[in-house]
Amino acid sequence: MNNIIRFTGLSAVVATLFACSGDEVTKVYETNNPTVGLDLIEKGAEMPECNKDNEGKLIYVADSAMAYFCSNKEWLSFGGENMKGAAGEPGEKGETGDKGEKGDKGAKGAKGDKGDDGNDGESCSAKTVDGGVEVSCGGSVVDTLVNGSAGESCTAKKITAGIEVSCGGTVVDTLKNGSSGESCSAKVITEGVQITCGSTIVDTLTNGTDGDCSAENDENGGVKFTCSNGTFVVNNVQCGGATYDPTTSFCLAGKVVALKGECDGNEIDQTKQFCDTRDGQAYNYVVVNVGGESQIWMAQNLNYYSDKLKGGSVCSNGEEECDAYGRLYSWFAAANVDSSGDASKAVLSRFHQGICPDGWHLPNYYELENIFFYYGLIEGITGASSDMFRSKTGWEETNVDNNGSDDFGLNFVPSGVSTDNGSAAQVGQIFMMWGGPEKKVNNLYSKAYLIQIFFNSPVTYMDMPKSTGAAVRCLMDN
Repeated sequence: MNNIIRFTGLSAVVATLFACSGDEVTKVYETNNPTVGLDLIEKGAEMPECNKDNEGKLIYVADSAMAYFCSNKEWLSFGGENMKGAAGEPGEKGETGDKGEKGDKGAKGAKGDKGDDGNDGESCSAKTVDGGVEVSCGGSVVDTLVNGSAGESCTAKKITAGIEVSCGGTVVDTLKNGSSGESCSAKVITEGVQITCGSTIVDTLTNGTDGDCSAENDENGGVKFTCSNGTFVVNNVQCGGATYDPTTSFCLAGKVVALKGECDGNEIDQTKQFCDTRDGQAYNYVVVNVGGESQIWMAQNLNYYSDKLKGGSVCSNGEEECDAYGRLYSWFAAANVDSSGDASKAVLSRFHQGICPDGWHLPNYYELENIFFYYGLIEGITGASSDMFRSKTGWEETNVDNNGSDDFGLNFVPSGVSTDNGSAAQVGQIFMMWGGPEKKVNNLYSKAYLIQIFFNSPVTYMDMPKSTGAAVRCLMDN
């Protein structure tokens, strides 16, 4: 009889996967699948890759009796023995008849008669019928074990408030996003200390009478209270749960970072720059906020070179231009992937470091969507105006000023493009940057996507051969 898979408490399980806490709200991306149903596969080795195409997908693996949910490039299990359906009970076996007693031993020379054997019990059988299993004993149907009902197909969909879970076409639960924690501060006033969270005054700690308590600024950025019954500190500047002194440090992506740092022996302002420790180059960066999402971008083209690169790279306009425009990398160099590898398999995952420094990665489709597509760019179609993205200098002028307004401070300079690792072309006219997934052509992933900004024209998201040389911009992991 077939196993019957029952799903119970699905919303509670999915809720665990998407729960948010504190001021860190997990970003949930919408899958490309029109529906995310339940697939049944025989063996765990046959499970597909957990990628953007399978985001939110539910799979039941028969050989392990486990169900899995695709979330953030990882298959997460939520079930086991409790997900197996109850099988119908087998029919009872008929009893065996009593064996007849032997006759008494006769007088010598004559044997007693043999006792009669008891009747055999009836034979029972089980037969699969429409709706379950029919049990028969001695030719008579004694019971029918009815199949259990199959579990309904369930889907998870991203909505404004969080995640909406539907089963059998009916919304069964909504998993709401956690609220972001508010920043709080403490300020010494005449009567004591005033506590403010966000823009709201939530409490005032009044000084004790007759000079019972005194308050002073704490060296770690808090306020220290000294009273007759003890001493305590109210923190007013925190980052990721840690208190810090804003005169020496700042908060970046949930981490406390020193205001000043060192890169190859030179002091840098870490509120604007970071150091690539591989070669001691300092790069400008910028925090971009679009639609409530924050991204930390390099504000310069990557200019890293190594003879161990797994693909070619060139300077935009000779070695003297590398500092100004960075380098142009083939996709293989940008992704740090050997070109002789298996081209029948996609390489890029949602977060792929590639040639980027530690703690940084190549921009993926979801991050590009948050900034470029937010302003009207559609895949394969020119849409968003490039003026807000082009740098304020460097673009060649004809009869009009082709320099941009650089609204986000990303400083996309016209670094040009190269083909088949040759010399750069169209420097001063075009900016091209690798980002997003690969593209399959004739069963091979021979192309990849990039952003193109041409002077005096809209932004375009397009695919190009992997041998094309384009700029690399990295995003900070957070």
